[in-house]
Amino acid sequence: MTSPSSSANGPRPYKPTLFDRKGAAGADDVRALAYGLLVFGTIISAWLLIAHRLSLGVLLVAAVAGALSAGIGLTLSAGAGAGFHRVMMSGASTPYEEQFSYQESLVMRGLVDDALASYEAIVAERPTMASARLRAAALYASRGNDPRRAAELLRGVMSTPGVSPRDDIAAANRLIELLMGPLGEPGRAMVELRRLIDRHPGTDAQARARLTLAELKQEMAARSELRP
Repeated sequence: MTSPSSSANGPRPYKPTLFDRKGAAGADDVRALAYGLLVFGTIISAWLLIAHRLSLGVLLVAAVAGALSAGIGLTLSAGAGAGFHRVMMSGASTPYEEQFSYQESLVMRGLVDDALASYEAIVAERPTMASARLRAAALYASRGNDPRRAAELLRGVMSTPGVSPRDDIAAANRLIELLMGPLGEPGRAMVELRRLIDRHPGTDAQARARLTLAELKQEMAARSELRP
């Protein structure tokens, strides 16, 4: 893993941002605040143009109007978001899934450590959120140079009570790839393949796991024959 941001006194603790805590909904808060400030500034500017002076009463009226505008904007955004979430969670559409655009933007800017720290903050706050663990594991394995932490996160997904079959299969497949690849533990990969076969009978995932297990057994047998 690349070295985290640090100072002379040691690593600087990561402070969760608004987007860490609220995800995409954090943008609604920012827009509501901006709208409130716009209303406040508009009232002050209009009064100065008309009266050419400013009083405490005008400031209070502008502040209240700005706060009300921000509150109304936030309420409408929350209502729209809740409605969108209900539609996306209905049987007529695919389930809503967090896109982690904030973390992805950090990665695109080369701030991999910050993105990983942000994912870790989400995992700590929402330990049953499989998508955050899967995204973090993928980043640790690809850009974070820490396949062991990636494996820990994937095992966390698989051990989460009530984990969906999709997330369980995705985590298992990625864990098997790590065990067969950078971690160099083919024996443990075979254990995970058997687990995948047992947990998802009659699925394509089971069929692929059976094939991979057979191939891995042959490969390990061939290696043992070559040893002196």
